[in-house]
Amino acid sequence: MKFKILRIVAILICLVVIVYEAISLYNDNKEYAIADTEYERLINNNTGVSTTQTAAPSEDGETFPNLGISYSTLEAINPDFVSWLYFPYFDISYPVVQENEIDEYIKKTFDGTRNNAGCLFIDVLSNPDFCGMHDIIFGHNMRNGSMFGKLKQLSQTEDRDAIKSNPFIYVYTQKAVYKYEIFAYYVTTVGSSAYSVVTTDDEYDDFLGYIQRNTIFQIPKDMDFTERPSILTLSTCSGQSGSGRRFVIHAAKVQTWETP
Repeated sequence: MKFKILRIVAILICLVVIVYEAISLYNDNKEYAIADTEYERLINNNTGVSTTQTAAPSEDGETFPNLGISYSTLEAINPDFVSWLYFPYFDISYPVVQENEIDEYIKKTFDGTRNNAGCLFIDVLSNPDFCGMHDIIFGHNMRNGSMFGKLKQLSQTEDRDAIKSNPFIYVYTQKAVYKYEIFAYYVTTVGSSAYSVVTTDDEYDDFLGYIQRNTIFQIPKDMDFTERPSILTLSTCSGQSGSGRRFVIHAAKVQTWETP
């Protein structure tokens, strides 16, 4: 009799867990859909329009992909707007804000809606003009592949050099467009040296050494760090929620177009 009661209790507990997980999954998917709609609207309404953001091509004739970003409109929606991130390899294209306090945009979308999808953001210590020695953009590892949800493909694929086909990231600010080339990525933990504040040459060299020791991606042999180019880090969660594991991508600034 006691065994039957325990068995019934165990079954009931399992059913409660299944129902809870199903409800959580439904609510998550509902929030993801709302966030996707918001960002799709932002992309449609604030890129691809005529713009005055033009710049002379570089000596080899190269110029940046002109997304036609409406900076004034985006700033009117959110004064914390600082840039637009475009990562062609993964078709990642989102506005970026700067947080005013720690984790402000972890569960808040660009237009201020409370949503687990959050927003891409730089921390309070990063340079809003992306002219620091090390700037960091954070984004959620979304299960539906939105935000930074596609980045985990690099840690899972056996062909770790696949991204060499298009290793570039573009950051659009009102004053300039920056092109970065990916040179490293790896799994790390919260608070590791991957998030170093870098303000001096010695700190830069130590930071670069840490990256070289930890990367699972072969750093391009022609990548030149003698002039200490600005490093951009993209960071997202890795593995189970609450594990403290993070996946980071490091890219070096290789081209700048100043815009009027």
